Amino acid sequence: METAMNHIAPRAEPRIREIPLSRLSLAPENVRKTPPDPQADVQLKALIAALGLLVNLNVRPDEPGEDGAERYAVVAGGRRLKALQELAAEGAIGPDHPVPCQMKQDGVEPREISLAENVGRCAMHPADQVVAFSELVKARQSVSSIAARFGLSERLVEQRLRLGNAAPELLDAYRADEIDLEVLKAFAVTADRERQLAVWEQVSAQGYRPAAWQVKRLLTEERVPGASAVARFVGVEAYEAAGGQVLRDLFARDDESGVWFEDPVLLKKLATEKLQAAAEELGTRWKWAVPMIEVEWSDTARYGRIEPQPGAPTDEEQTEIEKLEARQAELAETAEEDWTQELLAEAETIETRLDEIEGAVEARAVFRRQDFAMAGCIVTVAHDGAMQVIQGLVKPEDMPKPEESEDANAAVGNSHDPEAVTHRVTVPGTSVSTPMAPPRDREAEARKEAGVGIGLADDLRHVRTPLIKAYLAEDFAAAFDLLLFQMARSVFTFGYKADALDITVRETADRPIGRSNDADFAAWSPGEAMLADRSGLALDWLDIEDDGESFAAMRALPVADRKALFAACVARTVKPQLAFEPQARPELEATVARLDIDFAKHVRPTAAMLWSRIAKARILDIDRSVFWISWASWRDKMKKGPLADAMETDFAAGDTPVGLSAQMHAAALAWTPPGFAAFDTGRIADGADDAVAVEAPSAPDTAGAEPSAEQEADPAATVAETVEAAAGNEGGGSDGDAHATPTDGEAGQAEAEPGQTGAEAVDAIGAADIANDGDMPPVPTNGRDPAPDPLEIPEFLRCVN
Repeated sequence: METAMNHIAPRAEPRIREIPLSRLSLAPENVRKTPPDPQADVQLKALIAALGLLVNLNVRPDEPGEDGAERYAVVAGGRRLKALQELAAEGAIGPDHPVPCQMKQDGVEPREISLAENVGRCAMHPADQVVAFSELVKARQSVSSIAARFGLSERLVEQRLRLGNAAPELLDAYRADEIDLEVLKAFAVTADRERQLAVWEQVSAQGYRPAAWQVKRLLTEERVPGASAVARFVGVEAYEAAGGQVLRDLFARDDESGVWFEDPVLLKKLATEKLQAAAEELGTRWKWAVPMIEVEWSDTARYGRIEPQPGAPTDEEQTEIEKLEARQAELAETAEEDWTQELLAEAETIETRLDEIEGAVEARAVFRRQDFAMAGCIVTVAHDGAMQVIQGLVKPEDMPKPEESEDANAAVGNSHDPEAVTHRVTVPGTSVSTPMAPPRDREAEARKEAGVGIGLADDLRHVRTPLIKAYLAEDFAAAFDLLLFQMARSVFTFGYKADALDITVRETADRPIGRSNDADFAAWSPGEAMLADRSGLALDWLDIEDDGESFAAMRALPVADRKALFAACVARTVKPQLAFEPQARPELEATVARLDIDFAKHVRPTAAMLWSRIAKARILDIDRSVFWISWASWRDKMKKGPLADAMETDFAAGDTPVGLSAQMHAAALAWTPPGFAAFDTGRIADGADDAVAVEAPSAPDTAGAEPSAEQEADPAATVAETVEAAAGNEGGGSDGDAHATPTDGEAGQAEAEPGQTGAEAVDAIGAADIANDGDMPPVPTNGRDPAPDPLEIPEFLRCVN
């Protein structure tokens, strides 16, 4: 069999001709229809102007012109033709400039040639491109000449040269796709290849791809950013004039400075000299002036303070202020729904203008002659890099004596420490605040009083604590009280509270985000009101301010009160989940099964809560599973709104709705929303046959039975007994009835099945005979046939005989 290669027809040798530019036009067969990036056309024109046409145009004969001269259509090379025509229009070449063209061969479609030329090209890798640019510089071509020849900006050429000068190992990593272009740009923030490779060795061994910000941070962490206050204060020009080296990121965004100062010592020296010069000039007016690059609160707190005589607005400013404030008051009365973008913009403009006037008035504040004779100033660098002068500072030795003042010792609070106060003394014409007392270091004071240093205190602290842990591990009652104290304070109080245990406890939200003020949600969620009722909890001890006394008061509570409080705290930290969700915690579902909650009694689905928010097909599936198939079939043609209302009526508590039998209504009342019942999968069982459901069987009567061995061995009961016994021993004993209050779960079990645990009751219900006539199915729960396992309790929760 002949191969495909044997069918390739021989082609004639291509013919190359030089054709005057004026005789060329773009062929309609040229497949490039979408205009390229304009910058790409600029670069192509610059390259042709500098190097000539490197690739011939592909042409075919066209209709002769009006003068009878031959004309040719360009089927491949339209961008080159456009560049040549623009160069001719600019006078760079003549209108009849000879253009080398390759004539189309016979038998070849023009569109095929155009498509092949565009599709068959492969752009060079950016790494190869930047290396090639670097080689041009090595050949002694300047950045400006390269930019002109390639139609690029000089900054773009500098960026490519910086990338091309990256360490070869980094370029190889870029070619191998171990790093991306942004990371390579981050490495190019410095031209020091040794530093580049040191950082590359660090980030390449971390097990994941490095990020650009990470590389840039490692390369610049010992340098001062150009956006810092001190760098802006000194300025790049002054720093470089002093011989400082600057690191420039050629790839920095417009919102970044992209500059780092390599020599922090030199930068600090220049800033100090500049501040010193300003301080010397200010010292001719003030009693003293000192330069300081950074000023902390404590630097000014040790001085007294003289406030300048306040300035006053001009008559024009006062008139404008009154007018603006009047309009501001009018806007404040605008109803929320009446606000528009125009009113918002007007309000912002008023606020800005009032701030401007206030700033102008404050700038007119002046110090008096006696103020300059008493006080001094600190010259520093503001956050924005400008020079800042903190004036009117009075040294302690220059403070007026109390007997010299007109109104001494008026206390002024110190916002940094509630116990630290300053005072204001007044001399004729001048009010001076005294230096602020430094905040108390209570820890240092306590160590000093005990004669213990920092290191020794740390060692002693860690010798003592393990012993406390070891003994606490053997005392359940003590551990219980300690945990309860911290839990209750976290759940039932607000704000930060110092604590003894490294345990975080917080109350979870009872409403989803966005429903905080939803009045309907309260009706849907009866548990919210149940939790809000705290009348049965002993919480008065939380009002005691002294933590030690508060803890003692909590420990003195009866065991039943502490048990109730513990359960209330734990309950309020439960994370929301539905049983069918993949992340649903099995330990919580097991607890739900143990609590035996009658969700159907508490929550009845309404149209607004449920039926209008699920698909119509889902509603019909639920209808079929709860009642029977033929009953639901007539509702198929109902619109969703009326169907949702009908479902609300059928599933509502109260009298049996019209059209439903008592047994059907009982089945509806046994249904709960998906994910409510413990371990509910959310799936809907097939609909029942056309038969009326009957009431579910009741549990066997075991009233008066003695507690089982399993109940006596119940871990929860054992824990409760331990707490009760420990508290009884500690408190000297109490009445037997005083601690007889069971937990909610225990109460439910006692009422339903005296003498049985919850799991035994479940097994008993599952084993009971169905009390019907033999034909009627039992009442389904959540659309599932309860036989043989009505609650679908996992095997590991069942009692083992």
